[in-house]
Amino acid sequence: MHCIFCKCNSSSSTSREHIIPESFGNKEHTLPPGVVCDRCNNYIARKVEKPLLDSPYFKEQRFKMSIPSKRNKIPMIRGIHLL
Repeated sequence: MHCIFCKCNSSSSTSREHIIPESFGNKEHTLPPGVVCDRCNNYIARKVEKPLLDSPYFKEQRFKMSIPSKRNKIPMIRGIHLL
């Protein structure tokens, strides 16, 4: 099997690529191991998903919908609490 991104042999890859990031609440929609190699999967997580998830918009949306991260933490947002 070859990685869909880098085309390298990915037969020994063990990670599953989440079609929708796990930090958006997705636990089910994944590609089987080997479709994306471990190296590309880690790259996408660090360089694409993390900056997106750390952006103010997505932090706010995850906070509003109480969507926890992989470490089961809901992101904190800055703001004013009005009574």
